[in-house]
Amino acid sequence: MKTKSLSIPSFIIDFTPEIPNTDCRELIRSIEIRAEASDIFLWLKQLRVSPYSYDFLDNRFRKSPDFIIENLPPLKVNTHFLLAFHISEFQENSFIVCRFCEPINSPVNLYMKDMLIEYRITKKGTKSILWCKIKGHFNTDIFSRGFFVIYSFVNKIMMTRQLKNIRKFSESLHSGKVETRIYDFRSFYIKSGLHWWIFCRRKNCNGLLT
Repeated sequence: MKTKSLSIPSFIIDFTPEIPNTDCRELIRSIEIRAEASDIFLWLKQLRVSPYSYDFLDNRFRKSPDFIIENLPPLKVNTHFLLAFHISEFQENSFIVCRFCEPINSPVNLYMKDMLIEYRITKKGTKSILWCKIKGHFNTDIFSRGFFVIYSFVNKIMMTRQLKNIRKFSESLHSGKVETRIYDFRSFYIKSGLHWWIFCRRKNCNGLLT
């Protein structure tokens, strides 16, 4: 994932208002994928069901689906996404923008005021590039800076795994090697991962049914 050598696109979250008396901090990841945007976007939509990172940490040991979910509901604004986000805007086969559940829970609210994430797909010759940008507003004290360092380290590990899995599944789908199946949503458990326990912890986040 060599972001520095790529032409970084414009993101919607680049234009969100700043919060006074905070430090705006950003993370950006990217990966090249030998697949079409439509192949990649199908897997992005399934981030409502599973994180596609390390399932033993973020999915209660449940395996993220390696098939296209035939009965997955359409994307909607405010749908729960990636365990602790809500979709604020999207465009099919192009991007998904999300915001952390608000207000931020204690004790994280001592360090962070908000966080947004945007997945965006661009074209590069015969390949596509999947980008993920995170933008957050953090307090200016030393403890908040330390929290961001820890978050960045964990995010790099989890996001690297997630993007590589999405690449693998997208390229397999592009080659016609992925099945389409019905998903049993009775096994879907939104309160399943680190993101939910740290940042959400809300019983009224109804996930796919909102």
